[in-house]
Amino acid sequence: MSGDDLTELQDALGYRFKDETILRRALVHASSRGEDNERLEFLGDAALGYAVSVALYQGQEQLAVGVLAESKANLVNNHRLAQIAIDLGIDRRMLIGASIEGERQKSPKICADALEAVIGALAMDGGIEAVQQFVDEHIYPLGDQSTVIERHAKTQLQEWAVSKGFKPPHYDVVTHESDKNGELWHVRCRVVGVKHVGKGAAPSKREAERRAAHDLLSHVASTT
Repeated sequence: MSGDDLTELQDALGYRFKDETILRRALVHASSRGEDNERLEFLGDAALGYAVSVALYQGQEQLAVGVLAESKANLVNNHRLAQIAIDLGIDRRMLIGASIEGERQKSPKICADALEAVIGALAMDGGIEAVQQFVDEHIYPLGDQSTVIERHAKTQLQEWAVSKGFKPPHYDVVTHESDKNGELWHVRCRVVGVKHVGKGAAPSKREAERRAAHDLLSHVASTT
């Protein structure tokens, strides 16, 4: 990777490394030769979890612990992290072995792991303060209420159902497909007494349920 590429990546990250070799190592997948990024990924996973928890703790004082935990899980799931990695250009700068080169774009885990390795590099070079700054800018901007509210359709739907005197929502798996490129879940969401059936599809059952709940919520909101 050229020096220009490294500079552009640092610009996208919003952080200038004192030791650029750490960033270079964060971009070396285990399938490639040389010292890979697995140890940095291990560190980045822990640092990311801490920094996201701090951001939620400070930005969502009104939320119960269970909702905070669900928020955290949604903010750091592989598919969301992979998209952030792609947006930052991390995927294009990774060193990957020829055997899995074709999986770079197909596997969210490869890109998500690379982002965690980069976060680990941030922790090594700039401490937890650098990680917190990155999280506050790219993962969960402080005070962004809409991020959490939109991602908790299941909680909102249950509260709505109870307020209307209905039983809690029920979720059914319609289909579940799995192959070497990942999984795809199709889920339906029903509330007895409501004609519309919410539908959602996603790479995880949890996200498919959330999307089905969001679909049903959108419908009842438009009819009330």
